[in-house]
Amino acid sequence: MVLQISIAAILLTSIVGIVTMLKIRKVSENALLVQMENAMGDVTSNRAQRADLQLNVFTGYISRCVSYIEALYDSPQNFAKRPVLPPDASKKGVYSMQRYPASKDVKLSTIADELALLGNLESVWFPMMEKDGAMITTVYVGTESGFLISYDKNADIAEFEAGEKESYFDFFKQSWYQDAKKADKAFFTDLYPDSYGRGLMISCAAPFHKGKDFAGVVCMDILVTDLHKSIIDFKIGEGSFSFLINKKGDIIASPTLTLDQKEFENIRDEKHAAHVIADRILSGDSDVAALPDRSVFYAFTPITTADWTLCVHIPKALVFSPVHEINSHIQLAICLFLAAFIIIIIAVIMVARQASRAITRPLLRLKNDVEVISQGNLDRRAQVTTNDEIGDLANSFNHMAVSLDQYIKDLTTVTAEKERIGAELDVAKHIQSSMLPCIFPPYPDRKEFEIYATMQPAKEVGGDFYDFFMVDDAHLAIVMADVSGKGVPAALFMVIGKTLIKDHTTPDTDLGDVFSEVNNVLCESNSEGLFITAFEGVLDLKTGEFRYVNAGHEPPFIAHAGEPFAPHKIRPGFVLAGMEDIRYKAGALQIDPGDKIFLFTDGVTEATDAQNNLYGMERLTNVLNANLNQTPNDILPAVKKDIDQFVGNAPQFDDITMLCLEFRERMI
Repeated sequence: MVLQISIAAILLTSIVGIVTMLKIRKVSENALLVQMENAMGDVTSNRAQRADLQLNVFTGYISRCVSYIEALYDSPQNFAKRPVLPPDASKKGVYSMQRYPASKDVKLSTIADELALLGNLESVWFPMMEKDGAMITTVYVGTESGFLISYDKNADIAEFEAGEKESYFDFFKQSWYQDAKKADKAFFTDLYPDSYGRGLMISCAAPFHKGKDFAGVVCMDILVTDLHKSIIDFKIGEGSFSFLINKKGDIIASPTLTLDQKEFENIRDEKHAAHVIADRILSGDSDVAALPDRSVFYAFTPITTADWTLCVHIPKALVFSPVHEINSHIQLAICLFLAAFIIIIIAVIMVARQASRAITRPLLRLKNDVEVISQGNLDRRAQVTTNDEIGDLANSFNHMAVSLDQYIKDLTTVTAEKERIGAELDVAKHIQSSMLPCIFPPYPDRKEFEIYATMQPAKEVGGDFYDFFMVDDAHLAIVMADVSGKGVPAALFMVIGKTLIKDHTTPDTDLGDVFSEVNNVLCESNSEGLFITAFEGVLDLKTGEFRYVNAGHEPPFIAHAGEPFAPHKIRPGFVLAGMEDIRYKAGALQIDPGDKIFLFTDGVTEATDAQNNLYGMERLTNVLNANLNQTPNDILPAVKKDIDQFVGNAPQFDDITMLCLEFRERMI
């Protein structure tokens, strides 16, 4: 009787266990499919955000060019004339400014002044191509007065009617010019073949104005193959690939586009696999959709900057691979279960009466636990702890439940979190670096002074900042400051402090009053308890008088002509944002031609080596005097090199920011 009951109980428990595992498999399939779709959507959305950031770089370049051109038109007297020559075959392969009249009817005598004024664009285009020239093939500007200036490596030569060598290009009928003339901001054009045979192109264009009148268009060309490599060349898994679609449904970037391709595919065409769900993909929503036969899944999300859609082609095998893996584990568990069943039957026959109760109770407990797990409660664990096959099976169930739960959580959080943090820090770093003056020399037409500055943050973004600007035509302001703390909070507070100092500095305002007003404004919105140490000075280029104000910052180093650098002892005021209604007093000293001023933050003197030794004021004084006769452009790299040699492999704990000003001659 005990033998029969034991066999029946074991048989029943085995059946229940197998059925329960099959239920778990079904539940797991549905849960994993949902999680995979969510994960695919999250990865695609995060990648689209990164694409938006990259495209914003291009639109930012174009907007910066528009602002610079309109400044040229508004204040031509502030800019030197820079002649722009016809294309020169000897310069082929080298970036150069080239002019292209629209036709032979355009006389150089009528456009000479405007052409030479726009020659100043090279100072904007050069750093742009230095940084992103791998993606930007050409940048150019076309004017209503009838000429085009390009900055690229091509040189087309033709004979001009007057005997000069000129190349003509009638850009007035070009789509980029006509579309930009109707637009009010930067935009991306449709796909088109490159005239030089390099492949398919996308252009970013924007109009500019002279006063209130339309004056022309500035545009840059980007190879689609480079756009794909830089923005969307990523895979979710084996067999997947990504592509870009414009609002018309044209595929404008994909792995299948080649350099010699002259036409492109539309997602609505029947020959494209996704044409049956094209409307969903182009709806402007972020989602995951499958073909009717579920052979292919598509994750898609809009890219708002260019009115495009990023779409990822994901084969069924990749989507269902976690399901197949779970099924294989369950099948293995079933086989182990059956093997355990056979072993238990043999053991029951051998020790029927003695082992019947010891066997049936663990099986019943395991059955109950497995049923709870099969209902979706992955936190439940099998409580069987016997040292036999039933205990091993319970451990397998527990391991399977832990692995399944952890797999689902990791799949939905790890990838999304990593992409989000990387994108946010990249945006913050780009924003901070773009706010500080970074084009040197900043005033190439000013002979009275030379200035150079650098900042190296300790983290992705920092709290130090420098600034320099012309208060008016005869006064140059310089600023050096350090925000307490590091990282994103300090960087945000830095933006506020920098903006307030510059906005309040006017020709007729005493520097002490400037810091008093800035301090009160910062105190009003300083809920985080941050503060700023800052130094600001204004140099009168006519008299050499240097007026300054110090809010708890490091004293400047002054090197009078023929004398070494030495820290200028001044009484520091209280830090900014530390306490309301603090009154700051300005000081003054005389600066003569040949004198130099060096400003820095405490990240320089407090840099430490592996033994926690400080770099210190003495070492800074020595390296400054060793490079006393150098220009500011050479002094700052020399100081940074000396700091790096002292620090060695020790980590950088604070931002390192420096500025050097040399007064060369008085303004007449």
